[in-house]
Amino acid sequence: MPSSTKQCKIILLTGYLGAGKTTLLNHILGNDEGIRAAVIVNDIGEVNVDASLIKDGGLSQTDNLIPLTNGCICCTLASDLAKQLQDIADSGNFDYIIIEASGICEPIPIAYTISAYCDQAKYDGNAPLDLDNIVAVVDCARMWDEFNGGKDLLADNINEDDIESLIIQQIEFCTTIILNKTDQVTPEQIKELKAIVRSLQRDAVIVEAENGDVPMSELLDTGRFSFEKAYDSAVWADAMAHPEEHEDPEVLEYDISTFVYERRKPLDIDKLSEFVQTWPDSIIRSKGMLWIDQDPDMCYVFEQAGRQVSVTENGLFVDSAPEDEKKKIIDDNPEVLDDWDPVTGDRVTRLCFIGRQMDKDAIVAGLDKCVTEWIPD
Repeated sequence: MPSSTKQCKIILLTGYLGAGKTTLLNHILGNDEGIRAAVIVNDIGEVNVDASLIKDGGLSQTDNLIPLTNGCICCTLASDLAKQLQDIADSGNFDYIIIEASGICEPIPIAYTISAYCDQAKYDGNAPLDLDNIVAVVDCARMWDEFNGGKDLLADNINEDDIESLIIQQIEFCTTIILNKTDQVTPEQIKELKAIVRSLQRDAVIVEAENGDVPMSELLDTGRFSFEKAYDSAVWADAMAHPEEHEDPEVLEYDISTFVYERRKPLDIDKLSEFVQTWPDSIIRSKGMLWIDQDPDMCYVFEQAGRQVSVTENGLFVDSAPEDEKKKIIDDNPEVLDDWDPVTGDRVTRLCFIGRQMDKDAIVAGLDKCVTEWIPD
């Protein structure tokens, strides 16, 4: 039986290599507020450099360090992570578990692994665990030195394996963003970088910091994280959830804007593929639901980032089910009717676009040329 039932809260630190995660972590450990923290540090290589830096940086008698090396905590080390989380919670010796992810890890798989295990521990009757905050650390100086002040994150030729793609994912999926090393850039540069960050991430709290010096209240016991809210906090996801608020471009600073294309008619996938090949350079990212003429019962997810484009199945539309099954689904999930059309049901094409100086009319006209008529069975 666990020695304590007190909830142990988890803070996940993400951010690209050299952003300042270890400095921030040492700042937490060096606080004088009596925080009892266990630290898990993940490094892809055989030697966990960050673990030694943390140990040298000020672990107190109430802290504990657990290095996980030679793998990623979202895949090859997932079982090791789960065991460490539960052992720490069962001990009853710690209030917080701080996980420093490798600088080249994507946050969503890690958060999913942690969240799933927290839920499992709760239902299995083990000591409770809760993922409280995902903190993304951004190096302001490096954004200006290597990434054109963050503008490279908005480029049209970003590939899936590019560093920019990783940084975008870290910014999009978090609950707190630390703009670190602000003392190495100008106030105007910070202002512009903030605008770029906000063009990718709507809800996360943004905190400016020098040398990782951040108030504990912005890091610990925040209650900010929920998987669904974090996933939906990306600007494209917000626009998808509230298309009525994005019928016209929401012009942000530095010519960044968003809009949602919605049609209650299917698109011809061949025509759409041809149009995508001529995609305007002004489009940075697009994502959403796709209703395809060639497979009208299946809902697809369309996603584009730079030159990378994918179309994947997302499950059958509810309206495609037999009447008795459809009625049961709707009875069990009445929220389905919130976006129900009397003719097409839940069938819809809804795509969110984020870009710089986009010609919305031209993009809409190109998409409309891909639209076909749908005749119900």
